[in-house]
Amino acid sequence: MIANANRGWRPYGLLRYLFGPGKNEEHRNPRVVASWDGAPHLHHPPKLGPGEHDFDLGALKTTMEELAEAAGLPLNNPPPITPEWEARLRNDDVPPDAPSWLRFYRYDRNEDRVVASRGYVWHTPVRVHPTDRILTDAEWETIAERLMKAAGIQQAGCRWIAVRHGDDHIHLVATLVSETTGHRFHPSNDYPKMRKECQKIERELGLYRTAGADKTAQRTPTRAEKAKAARLGRRETAREQLRRIVRQCAAGTRNGEEFLVALAQEGLSPRTTHDAAGRIRGYSVRLPGDVSASGEPIPWSGTKLAGDLTWPKLVERWASVPPVDVPLPRTEDGHVAPADRRRVLTEAADIARDAVDAIRRGSEDPAAIAHGTGEVVAALARGREGHELGLLTDVSERFDRAARTPHRVLPSSLGPVARDLRRASRQIARAGALTGRGNEKAALVALVLALVALIAEVAAWQQARGQVHQAAAARTAAERLPAFAESVSPVRGGPRTTPVPSDGRARPNQRPSRYVGVRRGGDPGLHRPT
Repeated sequence: MIANANRGWRPYGLLRYLFGPGKNEEHRNPRVVASWDGAPHLHHPPKLGPGEHDFDLGALKTTMEELAEAAGLPLNNPPPITPEWEARLRNDDVPPDAPSWLRFYRYDRNEDRVVASRGYVWHTPVRVHPTDRILTDAEWETIAERLMKAAGIQQAGCRWIAVRHGDDHIHLVATLVSETTGHRFHPSNDYPKMRKECQKIERELGLYRTAGADKTAQRTPTRAEKAKAARLGRRETAREQLRRIVRQCAAGTRNGEEFLVALAQEGLSPRTTHDAAGRIRGYSVRLPGDVSASGEPIPWSGTKLAGDLTWPKLVERWASVPPVDVPLPRTEDGHVAPADRRRVLTEAADIARDAVDAIRRGSEDPAAIAHGTGEVVAALARGREGHELGLLTDVSERFDRAARTPHRVLPSSLGPVARDLRRASRQIARAGALTGRGNEKAALVALVLALVALIAEVAAWQQARGQVHQAAAARTAAERLPAFAESVSPVRGGPRTTPVPSDGRARPNQRPSRYVGVRRGGDPGLHRPT
C-alpha cells in the first residue's frame, strides 16, 4: 500500500479532476467514501444529469474552500513572480506596500532561487498492490480515517474527504486550515507517519507487504516536469537528465574543483553558494533549454537531484578516497592511448572480481562496495555512451538505488576494495571515450561480465538483509548488463551469459556462496546459502 502527499492551491480544481472522467476516462463511479466528520454520505455531490460524471460540486466546493477563504488564503495558484519582485526577495528588500500574494514566495539561500510556498490543499493518492483483493468502501473508509489520524490532520480539526473512483485506490483531500483555530495547519512528517501506518494496515488486512521508506529512492519528477518534457519532445525530464550527468561527473572526479570544472564542460553552468567564511556550502546547475516562463534558466540544486548529490555528501565522498594521481599517457592529439584504455578496463575488472570475493568472505562492508560499484558503472556509461541513453546508462540508472545505504545514503566507512572501486571509476573517467575498437572490446566485455557477477552478489547480500528495494534494483541491473556484453562482444554470437534468476533457485554445478552470487568465471546465477 503506497501513499504519497502532494500540495496545491486550488481546492475546486482538484475536486473537478477527482469527480471528472480522468485523463483517459479511467475514473469510474466517483464517490465520497470517508470524511472528517464520519458522515461521507452527506458530502457526496448530487447528480445534475444522467452522465457518470454529471455532478453538482457547488456544496462540496464551499465546504472545502470556506475555511481557507476565511483565513485569507487564495483559492487559486498565486500569480507568477515577476523578475522585479524576485530581485527584491533575493535582496531582502520587500516594502510594506508589496502585493499580498508575494508572501507566498521566499528566497531559498541553499538553492539560490526564489521558490513558492507549499499550498494548503493536501492531496494523497493511496493505492494497493495489483495482486491485492478489491477492498470494500467500508474498508477504505477505515483506512482513510487511520491515515488522516496518522498524519495529524484529523486531530488538527481540518476538513478532509476520501474519494474513490477506481477499484485499487482512493484519493485523500484535505484543506489544511483548522476549524478550531481558524489558522493554517502544517503537518509534521506526515509521509513517514502514513507510511508506517500503511505497513500496519498491510499486515492486518493481509495485503501485499511493502518495504519501509529507507531514504534511498530517487526524487521523482513532478507531473508538471513530465508534461514539460513531453511538450519539448524530450525522453526524460530536466531533473532526470541533470541527475544522470551530475552523478557521472561526481563519479569521475576527485574533489570539488574538478567536479565544478566537469559540470562546466558539460554545459551545466554551475554556481556555488558560500557561508560567511567563504566556504562552498551548496551548488546548482542549469540544463540548456530548460527555462522558466520568463525565459530565465532554471537552477537545480544537488538537494533537488538526489540525496547523495548534495555538496556535503559529495565532499564526504571525495574525502573518503585520497586523490592519488595515476597519470595516463596521452598521444599527440591529447587522447589516452588504446593500450592504456585497455589496461584501465582490465584493472577495473580485476577489482570487481576482488569485490565479489570480499562480499563472500565477509571481509568488507558490502554497502561500501555497492556504492563504489555504482560509481564504476556511472563512469563506464559516460565513457562509452556519453549523453546517449544506451544500455549502460539504463543499467546505471537502475542500479542507482542499490548503491545507496538505507537511512544514511552514503556508507559509514570504506574498506580497501571499495576504495579501489572508486579509484577505478576515476581512472575510467580519465580514459575518456571508450570506442570499443580492436582489443579494447575484449577488455570492455570482461569488465562488464565482472560487474554482472559483482552486482548479482550485491543483490543477494541486500536480499538477505531484507533490503527489498535495493535488491530488486541490483537484480534488474544485473539482468540487463549481459545484453550490452553481447552487443559488443568480439566473439561471434557474443558471450554465453545466463540471466540472473529472480526465483531464488540454485543453478546446478555452481560453487556455493553465502548469498546469491556469481561464479568467478562471470556467469550470473543463484547459489544456496551455506
